[in-house]
Amino acid sequence: MKLSQNQILCILLVFSIVTVLINDIIFNNTSEIVFFGNEFGAVLSNLSLAYIASYIFYYVVVVIKEKKDKRNIYIAVYEWTNHLVERAYEVYYKIISASGVNHLDYDKRTITKEQYVALCKIANPNEIAKNVFLGSPANPQTARHGELIYNNSIYNVKTYTEKIFNYMPFLDSEHVRLINQLHSSTFFMDATSFTFLTRNTDFSVYADNMYEYLEFVRELDLYNETQNKLLLKN
Repeated sequence: MKLSQNQILCILLVFSIVTVLINDIIFNNTSEIVFFGNEFGAVLSNLSLAYIASYIFYYVVVVIKEKKDKRNIYIAVYEWTNHLVERAYEVYYKIISASGVNHLDYDKRTITKEQYVALCKIANPNEIAKNVFLGSPANPQTARHGELIYNNSIYNVKTYTEKIFNYMPFLDSEHVRLINQLHSSTFFMDATSFTFLTRNTDFSVYADNMYEYLEFVRELDLYNETQNKLLLKN
């Protein structure tokens, strides 16, 4: 079994403490058994004391600061990931809205593929969304359901991904994999067509890829609410 750097340092710390206890306390008044035994013991004890002092300095200056920095960074990482996930879930919210069903009958985390595909068949990507606009408050612009899905689930996901990846050296590889999984999905790469009027009168042709994307969002959501939250507590 390969030991980590921290495990090796802790083992050396325990060895140093034991050495000091044995040499300076337990066998302090014991006559030397071998020539230069006292001298050798004194050197080993001094080296152990020096290591203990160095470890304490390392722990206070490096380890504690690193934990504090990592926690502060993961506060931002968790929040940015949460924003990304909420925008990505528009692939669910807008289908619910466009299909005109009661949103209380479904849940973004449990809706089945059969249910989702059925809703896609009655939702029109070209229909103008009600009470939802693009642009600025001073210059609101009406938008189609397809445009809104692209704006949130694609464009805004790209924006938040850039913010998260600014902390790349601190990110867990699984976190990076889950975000890249969104970006490499078929829906993510083909969703540009949502920015234009389409001949399709419903979302059925996109349904399979959109549902796959929804499953990827769920995975990232679960990871953020478990692993990233756990890091905030450490």
